[in-house]
Amino acid sequence: MKKYASEYNLIVAGGGLAGVSAAIAAAREGCKVLIIERYSFLGGCATASLVTPMMKNNDSAGNPLNTGLYTEILQKMAQTKNAATHPDGNPGWFNPEKMKFVLDDLCAEAGVDILFDTFVVGAEKNNDKIISINCVNKAGFEKYHASFFIDATGDADLAASAGVAFEADKHQAMSLRFIMDNVNLYKFSHWLTDIEPEMAMSSVEYVDYETVLLTTAHTSEDIGWKLRPYITLAIRDGVIKPEDAEYFQVFTLPGQKNAVAFNCPRIYSPTPLNPLDPWDISYAYRQGRKQIKRITEFCRKYLVGFEEAYISQVAPSLGIRDSRRIEGVYQLTEDDILNNKKFEHSSAKSNYPFDVHGKEKDKNEITRRNEKDYYDIPIEALTPKNISNLMVVGKCLSATFKAQSSARIMPNCIAMGESAGKAFAARLKSR
Repeated sequence: MKKYASEYNLIVAGGGLAGVSAAIAAAREGCKVLIIERYSFLGGCATASLVTPMMKNNDSAGNPLNTGLYTEILQKMAQTKNAATHPDGNPGWFNPEKMKFVLDDLCAEAGVDILFDTFVVGAEKNNDKIISINCVNKAGFEKYHASFFIDATGDADLAASAGVAFEADKHQAMSLRFIMDNVNLYKFSHWLTDIEPEMAMSSVEYVDYETVLLTTAHTSEDIGWKLRPYITLAIRDGVIKPEDAEYFQVFTLPGQKNAVAFNCPRIYSPTPLNPLDPWDISYAYRQGRKQIKRITEFCRKYLVGFEEAYISQVAPSLGIRDSRRIEGVYQLTEDDILNNKKFEHSSAKSNYPFDVHGKEKDKNEITRRNEKDYYDIPIEALTPKNISNLMVVGKCLSATFKAQSSARIMPNCIAMGESAGKAFAARLKSR
C-alpha cells in the first residue's frame, strides 16, 4: 500500500468540486499534490450534500461560460448516462453517487494523492507563509508540509486557523437534502402536465427512453405555484407544518431511473442558525430529519406517482450556502455583478442571478440580471491579504453577502479551483 509523502508542492484542504479541480489542474502541470478530505469520498456539496443539479451558467449562445474541468467531469458522467443536458442548455444534471467514482478516477489519472477521513485542525506559519498544516485521523496527529496551500473546505477552516480575516455576519438558510426512490416518474410527469399544461412553474423533459428531467417547486411566495392546493390541504390535515412548505423543490436524477432528489427541507428554527456553531449544526440535522419525515408522508399522500416511494438516502452533510467569506485582495461586490465587470485575472465567468435563501418567511430573493453578458470572479478575490502562499476557492471567496449568493454555484467553484491550481503551478515553475 502506498505511503504518502510528508512534503508536497501543493496541499488542498477539502475534496469538494473546487478542491478536486484545483488538485487535478496543478497535478496535470507537474505538481506533487495532496488532497486532505474529511469524508470517505470526494465531491463535497455535490455528493455529501446531494446538491444536484448544478445551476445553469451559460453564455448568450447557450454554451457553458466555464468549460475545462466542468465540462470534462460532466462529459465523463454522461458517457454512462449518469449526467444529462436539459433542453434549456444546462448540462449539470447528474447522479451524485456516480460523481464519487468519476472524481476518484480523474484524481488517480492525474497522480493526485488523497487522504480521506482526515481533518485539518491548524496551520503553522513563518511570516506571511503557511509552512505546514496539522491534521487528525486514525493515525493520530499528523503534519504535512507544502510550498502552496489551497483552502477548499467550504468554510475557510484552514484560512481561519492561519489568521486570515473573514466576514460571517449574515447567513442564508441551511437545508438537509434527501432522495426518494421507487417513484413512478411517468405517472408523476403526466400528473404534473395535467395540473400545469403551460409548464410555467415546472419542467418535464423526456431526454431519452430512460431519462426524465423533471423539476417542480413550491415556496411561501404567492406566485402561482401549482402545488399550492395540495400543500394547503396537507397543512390543514396536519401532515406537514407551514415551515415544511416554505421551500419545496424536487429534481430527477440521471442514472437513477425512479429517484427524485429534494432541495429541501429548509431547516426551521425559531432563532437564527449559525453554520459555524456546532450546536446549531447538530440541531439542524435533527430538525431536518423531522421535516424530511413529514415531507415524505406528504409526497406519498398527495403527489401522484409517489404512492410506493421511500427514502433511499439522506445527505450525510448539511447544505450550507454560506459561512465565512474571507477578506481578500479584492472583494467582489453587487455592483461588479450588475455591471458585468471584467478583470485582467479572471478565475471564473458567471451570469447567475443573486440567489438568497431567506431564513424567514417571504425573505427569498432571486434578482435577475442581464443574462446576455457575464461578470468575472477575479483571482484576487481568492487571495487573502496577509498570506502569500494560500488561496481560498469556492463559496468562501472574498465577496459581499449578496455577491456571494450569485458566485457560489458549482460551475463557478470548479472554475475557481481550476484557476487557483494552475496559478500555483505556474508560480512553482517560475522559481
